[in-house]
Amino acid sequence: MFMGEEWRYFKYLTLSTISIICFVVIYTPNYHLAPPKQVVGWEMNVTRETRAYIIPENETTLISGREICQDTFLRILIVVCSAPENLAQRNAIRETWASHNISTVKVAFLLGWPSNTSLQSFIEEESNEYKDIIQENFIDSYNNLTVKSVMMLKWFLHNCPSPRYLMKTDDDMYVNVANLSSLLSKSNSSLLIGSLICRARPILDINNKWYVPKYIYHKSFYPNYLSGTGYVMSRDVAAKLYHAALSTSLIHLEDVYITGICAMKAGIRPRNHASFTYHHKGLGCDADLITNHRLTPQQLHIAWAQRHNCTKKIKPTKSTKPLNSCH
Repeated sequence: MFMGEEWRYFKYLTLSTISIICFVVIYTPNYHLAPPKQVVGWEMNVTRETRAYIIPENETTLISGREICQDTFLRILIVVCSAPENLAQRNAIRETWASHNISTVKVAFLLGWPSNTSLQSFIEEESNEYKDIIQENFIDSYNNLTVKSVMMLKWFLHNCPSPRYLMKTDDDMYVNVANLSSLLSKSNSSLLIGSLICRARPILDINNKWYVPKYIYHKSFYPNYLSGTGYVMSRDVAAKLYHAALSTSLIHLEDVYITGICAMKAGIRPRNHASFTYHHKGLGCDADLITNHRLTPQQLHIAWAQRHNCTKKIKPTKSTKPLNSCH
């Protein structure tokens, strides 16, 4: 009788132990080998070789934008990365900060191929009217912003020989062109400046907009990089970043990729300048700013209307070194 009870107890203990082990194997992340959530458009089976998308040997523009850089006295080109459907934002920029009276600075808009193909005819009409559109042959989407930015470098180097400086920004930004021109007016050195972000960790939360799985980037920290809301580079830096990109696997966060990963590979140090911000600074006068983020078309008009209240100018880089502090 005692042996029977002991045997039943042993069987019960064995089955319980096996059940617990199975539970741990199935539900504990350390043992569960399910694949990570993948980034749309950049799944594990999709090549991230830059050359496959940029095709450096070929002309890839759908709308060439060659008229943009015809002026030989052009010193600064500002390229606004804009979604094809964002006509209202582009028009607001044209009517506000892109309508400056500084002959050495020009503003252009870079688009890809619209996912809604019915928009293409309207984009072509817009280009014919304003002569400030560059359109490259890739699907325009948030996860393709890195392709867009490398295309920007390619286009700038191949089609725009005069400007000494290239600025990349977005279509929800206000750019103080006078301050930008003043900052660069006496600079002859290589530079890559903007709002510097240091020691940022890849975000592993699958619900986050900036989620980056390990199969795309496996290191614990990104290199220091500049916020993609607005950064400026000299022509020689643009060339180095472009050539570094051609041999560097793409990741879908364009600012991390261009001004962090490619810059580090090219031996270029991105630097912070206090006049650049990726925050929304409101619509009050801040005479020191070059960039202000998250402005609607209506807010762009308000900011432009009160620009004359801001009289202070940014000193040139010769007397104001970019700061090295991080955000």
